[in-house]
Amino acid sequence: MKITVLGSLGNINRDYLPRLIADGHDVTVITSSKDRIADIEALGAKAAVGSNRDVDFLTKAFIGSDVVYLMISGIDFVAGTDMWQTAIELSENYKTAVLNSGVVNIVNLSSVGADNPEAGILYSYHFAEDALNSLEGVNVVHIRPVGFYSNLFADMLNLKTQRILFSPISADIPQGWVSPVDIADVAYALISHTPAGKSTKFVVSDWATSNDWLNALAENDIEAKFQQIPVEALAENMKKIGFHENTANGFAQLYRACENADGFYASLRATDYHLGKVKIGDFAKVFADVYKQSV
Repeated sequence: MKITVLGSLGNINRDYLPRLIADGHDVTVITSSKDRIADIEALGAKAAVGSNRDVDFLTKAFIGSDVVYLMISGIDFVAGTDMWQTAIELSENYKTAVLNSGVVNIVNLSSVGADNPEAGILYSYHFAEDALNSLEGVNVVHIRPVGFYSNLFADMLNLKTQRILFSPISADIPQGWVSPVDIADVAYALISHTPAGKSTKFVVSDWATSNDWLNALAENDIEAKFQQIPVEALAENMKKIGFHENTANGFAQLYRACENADGFYASLRATDYHLGKVKIGDFAKVFADVYKQSV
């Protein structure tokens, strides 16, 4: 098959791309940087350099593809990007490029919360889902992962300087966490065999509270305490460091929604979601290695 993917050599792509290439597929990787060309070609794929905001470029890149893998990408939060507006614009770009190119199989990286108006910033992913679902005769499957383990690296500085884990979500509230490795397994399977019609697949690696995370860190000699912070204070701090007001407020609403874990994860738990292999203890070891190297 001829497969075209957005996302350059990001953490998810770099895991499943070698498998697609080993299977004998003709793979084109879209990247915004010429610096990535050599690495992409070294894998055995082709590089297409351009912007996901350029509909003509996307259309040309998609033409002849049996499957296209999409994602909302290129958002610089601290540069003041309005994620809500960006999601709207990119969703229309993708819809137009798919329609004009004649592609009939789409795998779209979305997010948990895309179907939940109470999910704050994550609900912005519904724009891409709705736009792609409106295309007649096109098979579309949306991958909805939960929160990335890598988000926890944001806690590194406070853990090192204050030995405190700050969070707007209560310490005993379960949260879904996911590794790019487990998302890649799902992406590989769905790109290889895209199901007919319109569908979704949730991905979770593990369920863990902040207390579970602290215990996992303690097992790796990182001792810390938990302190809950007001959602409003967090949102104001985001704005001070450069986040767009809409984006910061969207994150605040997300954290409020997460306090009701049963409601937030209701649609996920009602499905046969993919439960991956990378657990919170596994990521704690990775986190601890980075923590100790940077002491």
